[in-house]
Amino acid sequence: MPEVDLKWTARGIEAISVKDRHDFTDTQTKGLTLRVTPNGAKSWALLYRRRSDGKRRRTTIGPWPEIGLAEARARAAELKVNIQRGSDPAGDVTAYKKADTVDQLLDQFLAHHPRPTAAWTQEVTRIFKKDVRPLIGSVKLPDLSRAHIRGVLDAVRKRGATVTVNRTLAAIRRALSWAVSKDLIDANPAMNMPTDIEERHKERALGIEEIRGFWTGLEVAKMSARSRIALRLVLVTGQRPGEVCGVRHDELDLENATWIIPAARTKNRKPHLVPLSGLAVELLRQAIELGKRGDYLFPSRPRSSGSGKPHEKPVESHALSHAMRGELTSLGLSKDPATPHDLRRTAASQMARLGIPDRIVGRVLNHGSELRRTITSQVYIHHDYAAEKRQALEAWASELERIFAGTQRLNNVVALGRRGE
Repeated sequence: MPEVDLKWTARGIEAISVKDRHDFTDTQTKGLTLRVTPNGAKSWALLYRRRSDGKRRRTTIGPWPEIGLAEARARAAELKVNIQRGSDPAGDVTAYKKADTVDQLLDQFLAHHPRPTAAWTQEVTRIFKKDVRPLIGSVKLPDLSRAHIRGVLDAVRKRGATVTVNRTLAAIRRALSWAVSKDLIDANPAMNMPTDIEERHKERALGIEEIRGFWTGLEVAKMSARSRIALRLVLVTGQRPGEVCGVRHDELDLENATWIIPAARTKNRKPHLVPLSGLAVELLRQAIELGKRGDYLFPSRPRSSGSGKPHEKPVESHALSHAMRGELTSLGLSKDPATPHDLRRTAASQMARLGIPDRIVGRVLNHGSELRRTITSQVYIHHDYAAEKRQALEAWASELERIFAGTQRLNNVVALGRRGE
C-alpha cells in the first residue's frame, strides 16, 4: 500500500512517493493508472479488457512528466475508443514482409507507417497513385536510383504542378526513409535531393468587413449545408480544415463544451483539446441535426459502386476548398481569393488583435513549435492551457458576434496578458 493518497494534480503527482511499486488509479478516467516506483519513476498505463475474449490487458501510455495528466487522460480516452472498435493496443504487432518492387514498398508503407492525419494519408496515397506508381512502381528496389525519382519529379513539373513537385519528393523521401528503418532497403536515394522550387509563405487573413461578408455570404452560396457549417467551424475554432471535416461524434462532449481531436488526426501526433465556445457548440448541434450518418458529422457521399459501408469516410478537406473556390463572389472574396486554411489564419490573426498572447494562440491552433520557441516556454510544458484556450476562443466568438452585429467592440474583451507574453 502507498504511504500517502495521490492528489490528481500536477503538484500531487510530483510529490507522491512510495516504498514499494504501486499503481494509482485515476479518479476521473476509468482504467488510467499511474505506476510509481521507489526510485521516483512514474509512468502512465491503461488497463482494459480485450473485446475478443474479455482478457484483462495493460498498455503503456508513456512516462510522467513528459506526458502530463491532461494529455494522459486524452490519450486514454482515444485508446478506449479504439478498443471499443476491436483494437488490442497491448497485443498489436506489425509484421513486415519482404518488398521486391517500389509498388510493394509503398503498399507496406501505407499499411504500417504511423499516419500523422487522415488528410495526410489521403494526399500521400493520391500522389503515389497518380505520379509515382505509374512511372516507377515496377522498378526493382535494388535498381531504384535518383534518376528514377528525378523522372517522376520532372513529369509532375511538366504538367505545371510546380508546388506538387515538392509534395511528391517529400512523400517519396518519407516512404524510403521508413523502408530504411525497417531494413527493407539499404539506403534512401531521395535523401538530400533538391527540387529548386521555392514556396511562398501564405499570409492571407480576412479583415473585419471580409469576415462579415463571408459569414453572411454563406447563406446564399451554392454549397451544401454541411459545407457551410464546416467552413464556419474552421473560422470559429481555428482548427485545420481537415480536422474539422473529420470530426467524429465520439470526439465531442457538447454538455461540457469540449472537443478532443485524437493524436491520429493531429499534425503533431498529440491529442488536442479544443474548448468549444457557445457559437461553436451551436454550429456542431446544427451539423448533428442534419442527420447522423455513421461516425462522422461531415460524411462523404455513399459509394456508387455499392462496395463497403456508405458514409464510412468523412468528407475530404479539398471538398471545402472546391466549394469555397466556386462561390468567391457570393462570399465577397473574388478580388482577393481566400481558402479554408485562410479562415484558420484569420482566427489566429484576430485573436492576436484582441490581445491574446502568442503562446495561447499557438496552443489554440495546436502549433507544436510554441513549446520549442524559447527556454522560458519549457516552464509551461506540463500545463494543458485548457482554461486559457477557453478564454481565448470565447473572446473570439464574442468578437465574431460583435462583427456580425456591426457594433463597436467593448474594451477589455479579454485580459490574458500582453501579446507575446
